[in-house]
This record gives sequence, structure tokens and C-alpha cells, in this order.
Amino acid sequence: MNAPKVSYCPYCKEHGVQNIEDDLRCAPYYSAYYNQEKENCKYCNRPLVKMNLTVFEFNTILYISGDSAFIDAMDELKAKDIIEFNLKMSQFKNQVNQQKSSEQENDVPRCPNCNSTNIKSISGLSRGASIAMLGIFSKKINKSFECKNCGYTW
Repeated sequence: MNAPKVSYCPYCKEHGVQNIEDDLRCAPYYSAYYNQEKENCKYCNRPLVKMNLTVFEFNTILYISGDSAFIDAMDELKAKDIIEFNLKMSQFKNQVNQQKSSEQENDVPRCPNCNSTNIKSISGLSRGASIAMLGIFSKKINKSFECKNCGYTW
């Protein structure tokens, strides 16, 4: 089974937005439907043109740049020099993977006291037991996490 290709509307491209970095990550003239074969533009009903890029390649390129000239150049490169295209795509994939892994590192909760990631959630049972034993003097009232390194709770 062939990977789905990206299509575009030449009319909308000529008369539309020149940069596709927005919330949708795709301008109206690029059409990246995963399980649908569209023949006409949903905005102007003119015929769509198939690109050389697959949807996966298109999405990878969007992480690098949303500039339509860059996307067109990558599409042309795939048609003219597949070896160079694959080298560039390999570099882009590595860059995207690095960006994603650094974003995931930033999502890891850290202790606000010592910056450690060695933390645990305070269970409702543990919090309840502490409150039952110590009452209003419990360190676990309104706390959700405890650091295993320094013992700080927050």
C-alpha cells in the first residue's frame, strides 16, 4: 500500500497564504488527508495537484519550517534527487526527535526545593493517615508530591 500523498490547490496557493505556521500547521492550499482521496479543493472546488511528498514527510518538514517555498523545494528535491532528499529527511527526523525528547524532559515534574526528579505522589490514604495522627499540624495537608531526596512536600 502506498503512503498517502499531500495535494495542493494551485489557485489557493497562488492567491492564498504564503506561510503555513499557524494553529492548524497547514494552510488551506495544502491538503493532507490520511484516509481520503480528494480531487477538488474544499475552498474553491478547483482540481488538486498531487505532490511527491507523503503525509509523513510533509509533517516532518513542517516541524522544520512552515514556509511554502521550503516545502516546495523539498517536494522538488524528492523528484530530482531521492538520495539527497533521504539524507535531508534523515537529518530532519533526528532534529525532530531531539526537539520532542527535550520537550518531554521539560514535562517531567521536579522538586521545587532541590530540582530532583526523584519524587512520588502522596496517596490519599497516606495523607489521610497523617492528618488523622497529626491533625492540622500534618505536613501533608493540601500537598500532592513528596521528594524522595530531600523530603520536601508540595
